[in-house]
Amino acid sequence: MPEEDPFLRHLVVETPESVSVTYRLAGLGSRGAAALVDGGLLLLIVSAEIVLGIFVAFGALRLFGEAASQAVIWIAAAVIAAVFITYWGYFIAGEVAGGGRTPGKRVMGIRVIRDDGSRVGVIDSIIRNLVRAIDFMPGTYAVGIVSILLSQQGKRLGDMAASTAVIEDRGQEHAAAPYGAEVDERVSLVVEYLERREEMTSDARYQVAVTLLSLWGEDPGGWDEPTVAGRLADLAGLRHTRRALASG
Repeated sequence: MPEEDPFLRHLVVETPESVSVTYRLAGLGSRGAAALVDGGLLLLIVSAEIVLGIFVAFGALRLFGEAASQAVIWIAAAVIAAVFITYWGYFIAGEVAGGGRTPGKRVMGIRVIRDDGSRVGVIDSIIRNLVRAIDFMPGTYAVGIVSILLSQQGKRLGDMAASTAVIEDRGQEHAAAPYGAEVDERVSLVVEYLERREEMTSDARYQVAVTLLSLWGEDPGGWDEPTVAGRLADLAGLRHTRRALASG
């Protein structure tokens, strides 16, 4: 059995029901590549907004001459506001609406989660992205890089402030049953989850269900927990097994 890479770091989350889930933390390389992809897309969007504003301003001047000078000022103000909203909204919308994945993170197969394994909320995303300004200092992301390298959980300052972590989207190593008994088979994990789901809180049920679904490489999208549970039963072949026993 090959030895595990000693440079890989993990985040272990334990639910109130003593079900532990281990996530593989995203490395500096994948995070950097995701930032480059997001930065490129953001630059394209902002450039398009600026070019559109210039075209509108020139069009107003050609049509109305000096009478449009006041309108040009308002157009410039609108462009500045749009760029500001785009810059901050890009990351916040991507992380909250995208399940922790901006387009760059989705391309690199990583995502942001809270330290307790739950989805990132609006406030969490706002905090981690506001602190991005400090992480970016002195213009080369040096502060953020040093923080990630020194942090045991690979966190930049924004992650520390927001209690978030960046994990590999397919990085769930395993889930473990209570009392430290490891369970490696996906079907066994689903069986345990289905047997114990009524004992769990609603948040814990959803968290564990989504984690198990990711082991099959699937994303819940907008599904609620009962729908995910049904999908897991199908993937594990449990519904088919029960029908076969019933017919026999």
